[in-house]
Amino acid sequence: MKQLSKIMLAAVASVALAAPAFAWDFSASGSALGKFNITNTTASDSANTVTSGGASSEGSSLKLASSHSDGNKSASLSYTLDWDGNLDETITVSGSSKVGNWTASGSVSYNRDRPGCVDNGSNGGSSGTASGCMAQTDEDYTNVTVTDGTMTIVLGEASHLSNQNASSGSQAAGAVTFDPSDDDIAVGAFVDSFHGVSLGYKISDAMSATVAYQKSSESDDMCGAGEFIDGEAAGNSGTSTTGTGVGFNGTFGPAAVGFTICNASTEDVGSASVDPTSLASTSSTMGLGIGIDLGDIDPFISYGTYKNEGSSSKDALEYSGSEFGLTYALGSDTVILYIGNYETTSTSSGTAGNPYTYSGMELGYNTTVGPAALKVGYGSQTRAQDGGTYDGYSMTDIEVAMSYSF
Repeated sequence: MKQLSKIMLAAVASVALAAPAFAWDFSASGSALGKFNITNTTASDSANTVTSGGASSEGSSLKLASSHSDGNKSASLSYTLDWDGNLDETITVSGSSKVGNWTASGSVSYNRDRPGCVDNGSNGGSSGTASGCMAQTDEDYTNVTVTDGTMTIVLGEASHLSNQNASSGSQAAGAVTFDPSDDDIAVGAFVDSFHGVSLGYKISDAMSATVAYQKSSESDDMCGAGEFIDGEAAGNSGTSTTGTGVGFNGTFGPAAVGFTICNASTEDVGSASVDPTSLASTSSTMGLGIGIDLGDIDPFISYGTYKNEGSSSKDALEYSGSEFGLTYALGSDTVILYIGNYETTSTSSGTAGNPYTYSGMELGYNTTVGPAALKVGYGSQTRAQDGGTYDGYSMTDIEVAMSYSF
């Protein structure tokens, strides 16, 4: 009995001594959503109207998280399960450290990508992994960030430049986006995450600027979103993408203004039989966002353009779009009005050279019912292109959603 008491005391003492060194805060979270919607869609001038919708629900972002701080060092660990057409199982670790005036941070994240199939070869595989059951096949793309509060340097894969979209939308569908079938980027600068380096500088408490440089082997990645259109990927030697961009954000009285421009090109890197300049695409994009704080009424404006042209084929693709509206506070509730327009022109697809236009509208009301969020929205969208497949397209959507995060 005496020996057992000694063992127990030793175990308690070990745990007490180890606890400060391994003191990690732990949390678990998730969200539940229930909604009801009625959507009426007319695919073209010659098509009948189709009604869809009804009651539906979803649970998302089941997340287990833990964090730890020790002096000037901190770290966090998260495990997230979510569904977006397949089961995403994501493990992320991030950390930061401060030495002198400089703080460095980084993260690593892996998605185990489990589509929900049976790994027995029955879906097209011969004897091993079934078709569609592949897990993540490459290392994580990440970046290292260092900052002293005034200057920030980011090297690696990151959203180096802001899209600058300043718009707000409702629960219902109706908002327009650039390249909705692929990148689905909000109206503004046609940019996304890319491999490169950027330098951000805090000019004052009200203004900051960023310059970015891109250099990578990704061919469909100009400024993070632009795709090649001149056949560069047909070369066996690969492609090279180069880009430069600048962004500015400032507050002038009640107005918050953001502006981004980015120019990039992609080309075949060349071989014994291929001239590296013979197959190349060149793109340019610009985005402007303005949000005005007038108390209860907050208007917004977003604008963006994008142009991409092939040097050999002379194929061209252009986007331009604008959005405006406002949010209106009614106590703790919010009313949202959104109106957007988007036009795309391509010389090589659809009705070549004939603009394809999108127009969208949303009206929403957000409130709470106790601890639950309640959103009601109406949205509509039309499309037009003379002779195009979707000429005469129209859609209306009424949606009510109740959500609770826990």
